[in-house]
Amino acid sequence: MERFRALPLSFPEREDHVSAAEIRNTCRRAGVQLGTVDALLAQLCISNGLTPLTTDQDFSHAAQHIKLKVWSAEGGGNLDR
Repeated sequence: MERFRALPLSFPEREDHVSAAEIRNTCRRAGVQLGTVDALLAQLCISNGLTPLTTDQDFSHAAQHIKLKVWSAEGGGNLDR
């Protein structure tokens, strides 16, 4: 827990929840299933200029349809979508 104290926290605002719903709808229309929590995490990354480090392929699929940068070991770093 001590190591995590050095990391900044990001708290969603009302606008983040609204934008997350738009992200989820955009992905759904494109045939990508993105859960509610994942959509909110994606929105927080977008609004704070962060790149998620994850093995969850849902973010990679979503990044093809939204402005989300996803880190990829195969690509050597950020994938700008």
